[in-house]
Amino acid sequence: MRALTKVTLLASLCACQSYVAVPVQPVTLVAVSQRNKVRVFTKADVLLVVDDSPSMIGKQERLAAALQNFTASLDALSPPVDYQVAVTTTTVSERLGACGPPGDPNAAAQCDSEWEADGFSCDQGLACFRSFPGAGHLNQASSAPAAILRRSDYGAQQFAAALAANVQVGWSGSRQPQGMEAMKLALKQPGFLRDASKIVVAFFTDAEDCSDPGHRLAMLTKDPATGNVVDQCAIMARGAARSALEPVANYVNYLRGLEDTDGTPKEVEVGAVVSLQDGTQDPGVCANPACDAACDAPAGVAACDVRCKNSPTYQICMADCASECHTFCGGQVPGRRYLDLAYAFSGIAANVCSDDASPALSRLSSVIGIPKQVLLRAPPSSPDVLVVRVERGGQSQECAPGTGYVLVNTEDGPAVQFAGPCTLQPDDVWDLRYLTNR
Repeated sequence: MRALTKVTLLASLCACQSYVAVPVQPVTLVAVSQRNKVRVFTKADVLLVVDDSPSMIGKQERLAAALQNFTASLDALSPPVDYQVAVTTTTVSERLGACGPPGDPNAAAQCDSEWEADGFSCDQGLACFRSFPGAGHLNQASSAPAAILRRSDYGAQQFAAALAANVQVGWSGSRQPQGMEAMKLALKQPGFLRDASKIVVAFFTDAEDCSDPGHRLAMLTKDPATGNVVDQCAIMARGAARSALEPVANYVNYLRGLEDTDGTPKEVEVGAVVSLQDGTQDPGVCANPACDAACDAPAGVAACDVRCKNSPTYQICMADCASECHTFCGGQVPGRRYLDLAYAFSGIAANVCSDDASPALSRLSSVIGIPKQVLLRAPPSSPDVLVVRVERGGQSQECAPGTGYVLVNTEDGPAVQFAGPCTLQPDDVWDLRYLTNR
């Protein structure tokens, strides 16, 4: 029965080259194919796109703390990789609410007041707009020796410390991150991309991508009846309204269009450390129990007490302080668009709410070298419907469970860990096919 299931599954999916979901019978099942080639490079240019919106308080510190292990993982790659890392933020511009008439200084002043920030203008589309001159620039902390950190120029400790400083970009950026557009601007910065190097882009954000280079969208609006702020990007990203966002496909095409000087297409990998449903690869609003517990612990309560002790409404202030702390612990909006971009390149996804970012960064480092395991997009409906193959030297071999691969559980869901004769080598093609209850 297992052999028949495999033959049927492989025959139905033999033309698939990447992530595919096709309804099959019964209707509760979908067939999934994950496939990619192991390409080993000796040079890598790594761009970390770090959300600098207010909700990232605390999360950047988790990322910074994990960079020691990230450096060690990259240093351990075989063959060795000459890598460099740069950081940019998700801030490009903000377009919020409504205003009028366009160009009127009084309308601009009203925008500043309503959205509690300086520098807005009332644009021709009757929305409050402000730009950020540092959009797409590579961040250099005051304690870091450079914005582009080339590993070979520094000792391991110095490199990790400088990178940890560069990723702590603050929380005063745009309230609506535009990570994909920021990525595009950053990759155009002179001196970063090297010839014959692999490009690795990783997004670290708890919100959705709101890239809108055409300035078509009011990203946040206010409900006139309640005054509540409405996140238009999140609504459009989940398909609940016609989207004015820049299509993800445009950024996929941009990355695929990058070339070396001889016209060879660049090899690109993309990772998304975003808000996922806990323990899955599905977009959702995640939680961080350790962070939530810290908010309610004596030290967290004491910090709120210091903040609120002179407040005329002490109890309200304390409740607001605790609520704010819990808000910063979890995800804000599912990162659907970032996942779409990552999966277009057979990339990785991980949860931004994890108390330890080391596993996510370790998986990111593995895509530069030879992966030891591949995370499944969804749990297989049964281990019997999981088919693992490795194509090597023009021959395809099926990997047997237990000897060729092991199905393991990780913090972000099940993964295939290659073993024995199926341990991946340069130029291998791994091919995973299975059914899932989605």
